[in-house]
Amino acid sequence: MDNISELTQQDEDRINRYLTGQMPREEETNFETALNNDSNLREHTRMMARMVKAMDAIGSERDKEYIFQMKSSVPKKNHTIRWISVAASFALVLAMGYHIYDYNRISSLGAEYAMAFPVSEIIRGEEDKDVMQTLTELFDNVANGENLEFTISKLSELWILSQSDTYNEYTIYAPYIGWNLAIAYLRNHDKKEAKQTLAKQKSMCPKGTIISDNVDELLKRI
Repeated sequence: MDNISELTQQDEDRINRYLTGQMPREEETNFETALNNDSNLREHTRMMARMVKAMDAIGSERDKEYIFQMKSSVPKKNHTIRWISVAASFALVLAMGYHIYDYNRISSLGAEYAMAFPVSEIIRGEEDKDVMQTLTELFDNVANGENLEFTISKLSELWILSQSDTYNEYTIYAPYIGWNLAIAYLRNHDKKEAKQTLAKQKSMCPKGTIISDNVDELLKRI
């Protein structure tokens, strides 16, 4: 097989969304055209699809054939080393496949819960205009999965500010700032920070509220 070059982060994201069915139909059509014209992109897509397949369908005839091919590719001089090599190769495929699967699952959860609390239901017109504009822009970024690094940085600052002992313009929005920060982490594939933010929020939100119920539900699914 010819050597293939590394992908850009944008192409990795495109492949992930394509394999998990997250592309709109028009974008999917364009991506499939790109696959036909770009052998490097096509080969990377095949590799990632095989990894996910290896994790999701162990024991199928295709998987058995794949194991047999790996086994056959190892010299026959030492059967013990041969089988260890096969097991190590397959374990690597599984580990990489799970990483891709979990990567996609976490970002998909973020997309699924991003609009649990629409901006129009949170931001009130009578509030400070600067606050309203800041939160609207940040929450819209989360909903659309845009400018996530910047958005996480700003929401982290506001999350701390909203929890300060002194009342300020962000205090009443603390639950929604925390929620959107957790969703931004998920959309940015950071499961650890998302769970920590949600756990902190759970300790602050009264039980039985809508936001508390959503926090509990999401924590169970991560």
